[in-house]
Amino acid sequence: MLKLLNWRNVYLLTIPIRIILTLSNSYIHPDEHFQSIEIISNKILGYSTNISWEFNNDFPARSFVPLYFIYGPLLYVIKFLNLNLTPIQIWYLLRLQICLINWVIIDFCLYWMLPTKHERIKALFFTSTSFVSLVFQNHLFSNSIETCLLIFVIYIIDDLRYIQENKELKSMNKTKSLLTLGALISFGIFNRITFPAFIILPSWYLLTYIYSNLKSIIPLTFGFIIPTISFIYLDTYLYNSNSFVIAPLNNLLYNSKFENLSNHGIHPYYTHVLVNVPQLLGPGLIFMISKNYIRTTPFLTILSGLFFLSIFPHQELRFLIPLLPLCCCCFDLTQKFVKPWMIYIWYVFNVVMSLLMGIFHQGGIIPALEYIRENDLKGIHIWKNTYSPPSWLLGSDSVETVLIGQSLNNSKEFTIIDAMGSSINDVIKELNDDRPTYLITPLASYTYGSHFKPLWNTTFHIELDHLDNFQLGLGIYQMI
Repeated sequence: MLKLLNWRNVYLLTIPIRIILTLSNSYIHPDEHFQSIEIISNKILGYSTNISWEFNNDFPARSFVPLYFIYGPLLYVIKFLNLNLTPIQIWYLLRLQICLINWVIIDFCLYWMLPTKHERIKALFFTSTSFVSLVFQNHLFSNSIETCLLIFVIYIIDDLRYIQENKELKSMNKTKSLLTLGALISFGIFNRITFPAFIILPSWYLLTYIYSNLKSIIPLTFGFIIPTISFIYLDTYLYNSNSFVIAPLNNLLYNSKFENLSNHGIHPYYTHVLVNVPQLLGPGLIFMISKNYIRTTPFLTILSGLFFLSIFPHQELRFLIPLLPLCCCCFDLTQKFVKPWMIYIWYVFNVVMSLLMGIFHQGGIIPALEYIRENDLKGIHIWKNTYSPPSWLLGSDSVETVLIGQSLNNSKEFTIIDAMGSSINDVIKELNDDRPTYLITPLASYTYGSHFKPLWNTTFHIELDHLDNFQLGLGIYQMI
């Protein structure tokens, strides 16, 4: 059995596992919907959706352009060819697209960036077997796109560093690389304002290259400015604004205020280093205890990202997922304290995390929405103790999402009440509507047998915020 778990066989095994987890229904964080398809499906497919604050016309804090660039082509093909696809089928196709993009770009850049066959195999193996690559990278996060952009940028910077440090190569023409680098940095900033944090320190090698090749600043500048101006004009048009919209600047201004960040959660400044990195790497953290890689471009990028992202007191694990492939580049298996059996701890950790985050985590929400859509359960839907449901998966142009205390629009076919942790009795008291009413809640939270009848449930759902009453499953119940 242990002989079968050699590196080649395990790597090959990750291929079907990656596809399976890409097509699973887990729901890691609201932003994977509310900063992507919840927005763009409204623009292109005309679905009635819940537009998040970042895309508010009064203070646009995120750019539309990356969404149109990444997801737009597939959605426009579906629209113009009038393909009869359900929202969940569209979702699966988009997830497969992201899976393929990540797979190709990250593996390509790691292979060509690393100097030896041993280093390439090591980085590709640990990257492909990490739950971050198997799960997070295949969800529709802006962080997933950021990972691809970062790896590509670091690959180019490392290439320029290599040329700069080898006298016989200094005459090489890298105009195309510099144009590409400028465009990638621009796209990265408009995708996520956190992007510069990762490249501040490794950009030292870019500056030294420019200092030795002053003409190189021309293609780099053109590569950056032309996309940037285009993005600003496109956002200005898409937001229908009378003044120029510079979404990354608005986002930076918003996140620079402590009172704004407090609305999303304040964390200690050490959260990334002491909490999120151990979650990200698990036992792989042991493999990084080494001095052998501290002068490499990947390690400098890791240091840059951790330091500058830790300045902000809002710190989530997903902010660090672009660092995973670079961390795998810096795993040192030659240290005396690294034993062969430790690789099996790495396997166990990533299998457990892949099952938890890739299948079970809030895994009933998407199937519940599909059941509601398939069975045309129009009316009021009270969602309690779940993440906010992405209404685009209902595939309707008549949906509203409200919070407790907000008035309802009786003309809408679907009314989603995001009750969060509120009392169901309090929610029902506020209802003054004769439409059918449904409760969607984890099985562990359901205690209203005399008021509701069960319609549907799934076992593949874990709600990690209330482990005091742990029970797998999510159910849909109709009010009697």
